[in-house]
Amino acid sequence: MNKASINQHTTVRVEVNNLKAYYLTEQQGVMKEVRAVEDVSFEIEGSKFLAIVGESGCGKTTLAKVLYGFVNSNLSIVEGRVCYSFGEEEYEVSPTNNSLKDVWWEKIAYVPQGSLSALNPVRKLKDIFLDLTRSHGMPFQEEKVKNHLKMVKLPPYVLRMYPFELSGGMRQRVVIALATFLHPSVIIADEPTSALDVVTQRDILRLLKSIQVDAKSTFIFITHDISLVPDLADVMAIMYGGCIVEYGPTEVIFSHPRHPYTQFLLSTVPTIGDRAEKRPIPGNPVSLIDPPQGCRFQPRCPYRESVCAEARPGLLEVETLSGKCWVACWLCR
Repeated sequence: MNKASINQHTTVRVEVNNLKAYYLTEQQGVMKEVRAVEDVSFEIEGSKFLAIVGESGCGKTTLAKVLYGFVNSNLSIVEGRVCYSFGEEEYEVSPTNNSLKDVWWEKIAYVPQGSLSALNPVRKLKDIFLDLTRSHGMPFQEEKVKNHLKMVKLPPYVLRMYPFELSGGMRQRVVIALATFLHPSVIIADEPTSALDVVTQRDILRLLKSIQVDAKSTFIFITHDISLVPDLADVMAIMYGGCIVEYGPTEVIFSHPRHPYTQFLLSTVPTIGDRAEKRPIPGNPVSLIDPPQGCRFQPRCPYRESVCAEARPGLLEVETLSGKCWVACWLCR
């Protein structure tokens, strides 16, 4: 049985428990915390496709980095943990431990923003794949690499090329090919189509979905564009101000969104025959250095009540006409 088959039959479980992850930044000579991820909890199991959606600056990329175990002196986990179970094997990221680094590429892979910056500009693609295989104690098999490139719709001759000789869409396919070459069970993609044109974006999204379905992998997709989600994700999490404000099956949230922020996001999605004026969300995104007390969306929420400014609500299971979801809003109590 090859490695791909093993991963396809391994039950994957991801648990995020009360996660807090902060940056340290200096302002006018004073060190301050950027509370980029605040009390985030969720879990997914099996070959699910999770989309994490929110405006720029809401903490999505920070959450993606922590989920991948990419923490350093500037980004640290203050509380909580992320736990991965691959069958009977467990790995975690917490304030005191980061065993996930031991299985990067093999069990969990990361597709970053910006395909050009993710590839070494002075190394041909063949050398980049050679570095990947050697770093994991594997022999370099050029035919195997070429077959994998065909899987992501790339011709074999690109191995002789430098990254800057490729188009943006081709570079993104190379990054995806590298991330999936060792058949990881979990793939995290952070805004993988943000710098691409609409046609190329559609092709890349189809590719990502086909990879997830064929490999039966757990896929975590970060995006600011909620309109991309319905054709991709089974489950979605809406993120605002470092917090998850709504979580549940994609169909349920699109049919009956409960959080005011989710309702605003969905109201901006154009639909055929809808001539209504699209209005932006009122106000400005919250500061993660000095967030408001209580619900972080309440300064922009037209439905806020006094309790919204007093305490931040946790996720509560609610029943909608389409099914269950979890909402962090006092108005849903």
